[in-house]
Amino acid sequence: MSAMRSLILALLAVSSLVAAEQPVVLRVGFFPNLTHAPALAARQLEREGKDFHQPNLPVGVKLEWRSFNAGPSAMEALVAGAIDITYVGASPVINAHVRTKGRTIRVLAPVASGGNALVVRKESPLRTPADFRGHRIATPQLGNTQDVDARVWLRSGGLNVTIAGGDAQVLPAQNAELIALFRRGDVDAAWTVEPWVTRLVDDFGGEVLVENRDSIITVLAASQKALDAKGEAVTAFVRSHYLLRDRLSADPVLLERLSREALGAESRSAAPKAELIAPALRRIRWDQPEEPALRLRRLTDAFAKAQSDSRACGLLAGETPVAPLLQALVDDLPVARK
Repeated sequence: MSAMRSLILALLAVSSLVAAEQPVVLRVGFFPNLTHAPALAARQLEREGKDFHQPNLPVGVKLEWRSFNAGPSAMEALVAGAIDITYVGASPVINAHVRTKGRTIRVLAPVASGGNALVVRKESPLRTPADFRGHRIATPQLGNTQDVDARVWLRSGGLNVTIAGGDAQVLPAQNAELIALFRRGDVDAAWTVEPWVTRLVDDFGGEVLVENRDSIITVLAASQKALDAKGEAVTAFVRSHYLLRDRLSADPVLLERLSREALGAESRSAAPKAELIAPALRRIRWDQPEEPALRLRRLTDAFAKAQSDSRACGLLAGETPVAPLLQALVDDLPVARK
């Protein structure tokens, strides 16, 4: 009996040692859009054997990247626990925050503004929201930031816009399909993000009608579950994101190259031409170091507006205070790269 007990204790000790040696996997979501260029750049640096984030993470932490088409699907994965962190837009974040009654989603950092526009065909007679009565606008996904922007804009012209129709139809479609719909003339306009905005303009006869230069287009969000289980790793990743942001902001040539090559790799095709990526990146403004109180106030106002807009569009039935959403913000204090 004593020998059996010793064996069991030995096995438990070995099991505990093996468990302790298992790496902490931090699963990070992103989209193959230029508004997520810091993620694209990190992915490309990994491919080149120059992993940026790994040296800045605690020992034993490993990154895994997961690609999504748009925000609602990324937030579904975050709520379900399939990912820990994601780059995502404001509208999907606030929608998930309300649906989980403020208990699940936490914003860690603002990432970017702009890079978000409504494109019509050149010489199109469609100029105002009221002009779109009986017409169709494509967006990347129901409930994503551009989808909500399109619905709010149309409603500002007095149009009744429902989830499935109304006076004008908002048609959600993945970005590649959105391009095809615009090219074939199956939609009259598209509200999307870079590099798709510039592609519609340069390659398919479009022109920008409305551009939201100051709207928050990308943030970093995490689940409370991930913060509870992997808080040190999550915070280290956010600080590493800030370091990479600073490096890319200081070297736009590097940002352009990494973004181009990453987009090609993610789509398993040739890298987009520089003539497309350079002007597209100029439409995006990367968040810079900011006084924490000012950042909190700015994000509170932005997410309060996103909640109000989603409710007005019929995408949200309830309302939840914004404050819990922003309680885990990570300050971008000066840090030295290891």
